[in-house]
Amino acid sequence: MIDLHCDTISKLAMPMHKGNLVHNPYSVDLERLEKAGSLLQCFSTFFDAGVYPKFFRDEKAFKKADHMIDVFEKNLELCEGRLVWVQSWKDLESCMEEKKVGALLTLEDGAAVGSSMEKLHHFYERGIRLITLTWNHENAIGYPNSDNPEIMSSGLKPFGLEMIEEMNRLGMIIDVSHLSDGGFWDVARHSSKPFIASHSNSRSITVHSRNLTDVMIKTIAEKGGVIGLNFCPGFLGTDKKSSISHMLHHVKHIYEVGGEDVLALGTDLDGTGGKMQINSCDEMWRLKEALQKHRMPSRVIDKMWQNNALRVMKEIL
Repeated sequence: MIDLHCDTISKLAMPMHKGNLVHNPYSVDLERLEKAGSLLQCFSTFFDAGVYPKFFRDEKAFKKADHMIDVFEKNLELCEGRLVWVQSWKDLESCMEEKKVGALLTLEDGAAVGSSMEKLHHFYERGIRLITLTWNHENAIGYPNSDNPEIMSSGLKPFGLEMIEEMNRLGMIIDVSHLSDGGFWDVARHSSKPFIASHSNSRSITVHSRNLTDVMIKTIAEKGGVIGLNFCPGFLGTDKKSSISHMLHHVKHIYEVGGEDVLALGTDLDGTGGKMQINSCDEMWRLKEALQKHRMPSRVIDKMWQNNALRVMKEIL
């Protein structure tokens, strides 16, 4: 199993947090990842940059992201070699050969980069290999998803265009989840490598600005990228419940529109709330079992579970 997005590091970075990366009361830890037979868990370094005053938002975001990488490193030490920090394709191959769980560190919200290539390189050196370009606020890269048509249609800023070019060169995965529609199309036009939506669903099934239109789904597929199924109730349905039946609707639609090579997992565990039918990484078998009962071919399930994401990572990392 490869999960492209969880927010467990944010939980462990809280002052009053409980447990650690080996064992905790949240939704993701090493013990349960091992139990689930996980190959790779992507851990986001998430923070809400919008709480900072604009005049020093970039610097505060930079320091916060750096701190969260520190938190990850300290927790990684507690794993005593059982969790492999994946920073290259070679590292991921080692996980497969040694049957160990891998951890890939991501930056959720490019606000921490500001408008500085130096900071982008800093995060690369610190091990970040995937960047969600925006969260829910405007930054120096571009604009977020929004119910405001003007914001939603706004594309990447000049630095954003430069940054995706440099990310392509460095070998960093570009993530358009949370990005405006205008920003999405700029990425599609300018990225020379596949890009992903790490934790987004179908807008045709559930109308939400965080979800993808059918044309977007087709475009990600044509570019060789993947879409990680998000378990957040608000992106799955309208009844504030995260149910497997809702997940099946989105998977079926994305499959029909984009084909079998675009399917992936991006649970958003530890980053969402509400009533969750799957609320732990070791409960993923429930979704797989449901897909099997609905006669999803084993080949397609395997692609969704890991093979599609592996293909993208082999090309980029």
